[in-house]
Amino acid sequence: MAVVKHTIEEHDVVALRERVGPWKAGTVGTAVSVSPDGALVEVSDKETGEAFDMFDVPFELLELRWSHRAGWVDGMEA
Repeated sequence: MAVVKHTIEEHDVVALRERVGPWKAGTVGTAVSVSPDGALVEVSDKETGEAFDMFDVPFELLELRWSHRAGWVDGMEA
């Protein structure tokens, strides 16, 4: 079975593959800016949308959950 690799873009929902600072693996956030090496990720309150933190994360530590172009990725529906 072929594995489709999705490129992370601005406004995509991502999850951390490993702990980054105080944020544990599995934490979900939004890629608000993308650079050649990674993304600036915003973690916010699910209910209010209030931003908790923003931090740079290398692409290899990110997993795409929802693409603003394609929707939910590979069974990652809420």
